[in-house]
Amino acid sequence: MAASDAVRNLARYRAELRRQGVSGVALLSSDAARRPFASPYELVLALAPVRERCVIDAQSPGRRLPIDSTGSLVAHCARDAATAGRLLLRELSSRETGLPTTGSRTAPSGRSWILALWRDAGEARVGGAVSHVSGILAGFRQRGWRVALVTNGSPAEQLRAAVDVVEIAAPLPRGARFTRESGWVAVNDEMCRKALELARRMPPAFVYERNAFLTHAGADVSRLLDVPFVLEWNASVVWEHRHWYRQSPTKRFFRVIGQRHESYSAQSADVVAAVSRGAATMATDVGADPSSIEVVANAVDAAAVPESAPLPPRPGALLGWAGSFGHWHGVEVAIECLRHLPEDVELVMVGDGERRDACAQHAARLGLGDRITWTGSLPRPEALKVLSGCDALLSPHVWQGDGPFFGSPTKLFEYMALGRPIVASRLEQIGEILVDGVTAVLTDPGNPKSLAAGVARLLELPDRGAAMGLEARGQALAEHTWDRRAAQILSRLSLPSFPAPRPVMERG
Repeated sequence: MAASDAVRNLARYRAELRRQGVSGVALLSSDAARRPFASPYELVLALAPVRERCVIDAQSPGRRLPIDSTGSLVAHCARDAATAGRLLLRELSSRETGLPTTGSRTAPSGRSWILALWRDAGEARVGGAVSHVSGILAGFRQRGWRVALVTNGSPAEQLRAAVDVVEIAAPLPRGARFTRESGWVAVNDEMCRKALELARRMPPAFVYERNAFLTHAGADVSRLLDVPFVLEWNASVVWEHRHWYRQSPTKRFFRVIGQRHESYSAQSADVVAAVSRGAATMATDVGADPSSIEVVANAVDAAAVPESAPLPPRPGALLGWAGSFGHWHGVEVAIECLRHLPEDVELVMVGDGERRDACAQHAARLGLGDRITWTGSLPRPEALKVLSGCDALLSPHVWQGDGPFFGSPTKLFEYMALGRPIVASRLEQIGEILVDGVTAVLTDPGNPKSLAAGVARLLELPDRGAAMGLEARGQALAEHTWDRRAAQILSRLSLPSFPAPRPVMERG
């Protein structure tokens, strides 16, 4: 059970433990010193009607952390709630709104370091966000630059391998992380402090940061150092929180703070690297200077995606899909298209997310459960291996937002690099990158019958779309690499590539 579910319905949680005769409960944490809701989660643990209870910390395998008494934890919760409340009220009242654009700053000459910040690197292990940040930073290094990364948690190995130095912000006091949002606000100061300390040793030419909810450390650091600021912009995170996440009066309060921080970051950026034209529109809506915006689509690490081997002839077909089961990923469309295809056509779904169980139940209701394999989250090499064994790869994205689709799916470019034929939605950037009948088969977004017809059209080709797959791979390697995307950003800053060899890995 997710700890958050136990907090929301304490009575049901306690009743379920009694019904199943549970004798012990453990709270599993990837990093106990950084987890949000520390006091509330431990209080829920203490209230469990069981004989044994403990916290298991992945950072200290084999070590179980003790739990205080219920009375002590109630006092902790009250004290921590007051601390978080004061922190948020201070943040709300201390920052000005509508800060003017900084104007174009020039990167200092003679510097070869880039200072990158990504607060959420410790939480993201796989997926598009990791691929994007690690890809663009590796692209800078391929251009001869050295990269120092400041994060709030131990990053995935894919990201570590893309930089020279990693510095991790110190854990926050329990009161500061009484809620996830209070922790996000509080860590800005620690991220800023760590980044400035790093900059004294390795003066950067510019600061690079991935936009995140309630973050403003990158904008602060660039202003204090008086160097250009590049903001990686995938979308307005305030818009995402308003439309995609559970709403409550508390969440709306955080959104007010988030709007101020997002506008401040966007207005402070010398370059807003928006992943699509739709994302660029969102940036101008929150106050970014239109002249600062550069559309920098996602891409692929060509070296990490070897060309797939030819598939042997076989009856039926195996379709592949990868993603985090987001509402816009078209999971239901991919599932329902099987109803319009022969029974020997099957589907493998790679990835995980909060909607995965609901999607599996939907497939079962349609009688399609036996035709779908759910792999769960896989390390990137394993995920690519599974996808390389498919006859066709699906990108059935849908969109029901109040504006243009702003996505730039990283998996689209990885699909292309794999060299397997693609069946995709004709949706904004997807339909611009892929050419129907040349690099993919394009279909109507949100239409399972259209997706199925596209699959059938591909499978009826004499080579089952192999030529389209090879053409897509050629275009991915020639036009859609992180090296080219990094060069695009450097060009906007009038910065060179260096002929120096790729630097040796360091560990911060």
